Amino acid sequence: IKIIIEGGSFKLSYYNEYKSYLRMSHQTGISASERLTAYLKGTSHASDRCIKIIIEGEELNLDQNRIAAGSWESDWDRNMLAVVEDGSPCYIFYRLDLKNEDGQYKYVYALYMPSDAQVRSKMLYAATQATIKRVFGDNRIHSEMYVSTTDELTLQAYKNHERSANMSSEHLMTEAERELNEVSKNEAMMRANMENNRATLPGLSLPVTQELQQTLEKFKKGFINYVQIKLDVDKEELKLWDCSNIEVADLAGKITEDEPRYHLFNYNHTHEGEQLWSPVFLYSCPGYNVPVKQRMMYSSTKASFLQSLEEIGIELKAKTEISDGSEAGQNDIYDLVHPQKHVSRATFTKPKAPTKGGRRLIR
Repeated sequence: IKIIIEGGSFKLSYYNEYKSYLRMSHQTGISASERLTAYLKGTSHASDRCIKIIIEGEELNLDQNRIAAGSWESDWDRNMLAVVEDGSPCYIFYRLDLKNEDGQYKYVYALYMPSDAQVRSKMLYAATQATIKRVFGDNRIHSEMYVSTTDELTLQAYKNHERSANMSSEHLMTEAERELNEVSKNEAMMRANMENNRATLPGLSLPVTQELQQTLEKFKKGFINYVQIKLDVDKEELKLWDCSNIEVADLAGKITEDEPRYHLFNYNHTHEGEQLWSPVFLYSCPGYNVPVKQRMMYSSTKASFLQSLEEIGIELKAKTEISDGSEAGQNDIYDLVHPQKHVSRATFTKPKAPTKGGRRLIR
């Protein structure tokens, strides 16, 4: 955070730049290009060892794909070190020789974020991680790396990373690494308790998808500030519909007009001179045009879902029900978190009129 003095007052320069940047990136939206989508849907990429993806023209684009020549270990250094460029962040998916239960190859996901990259570029790549992993396929990611130098991209560095991830002692990790490691452990525990990719949250009988459980953990840790949850009536399960980092001004645009949804938003704001993060829950239901069964399922599931959020450590500051985006404006959310205190006005009590009393004898 950079504080500057301008016109006799202090200003948070970096914070204001970050807010304006988030507004810009989420208005445009970052999604996969047609070329990248076609490449990932095809079968040709299965023979590639290393895939580099970049953000270009407000889209995720395929930048390089390098064919496997030997084993994953012998191919590592000559591929990983060749695709990165100084000062330019990128996503790398490196194919191992392992396969998952569906017969698909597993990959190492690496976010390369050089320290000399532009601040805005770093923010954009960090905020788009959930999108790129969803586009590629979360179930195909074997492990993840977050690196800033080429030395951290070598085969030996990867092996050290994997070894340290399996160590029971956490004193060798930085605070950020410990936080990420805790998220990974929680996700692993969730996967272990699943049957057919379905599980339940504590206190909730309705199944939830693995993707939603992982996203709720990231919301709790502050990696993302917005999650939208859909209740699939046919499958009778809760699943992730949307997640991102947004500003409160963007929240109204996230409210669906044709179906109910649950929304979680970690509201970043200033109140009485203090910077606060306040998680809020919104249940949006666009009215009686929604089928009765759908309304009933959302309504009956809401209480247990809220209880489950508390049990996994998401402490909500406020909850509300709305019918459309007009009720999710900046002032609405602020008043929801900080309701106005109605001070009762002091009333003047009129004294009783004096009574005449008993008769008195006047002489």
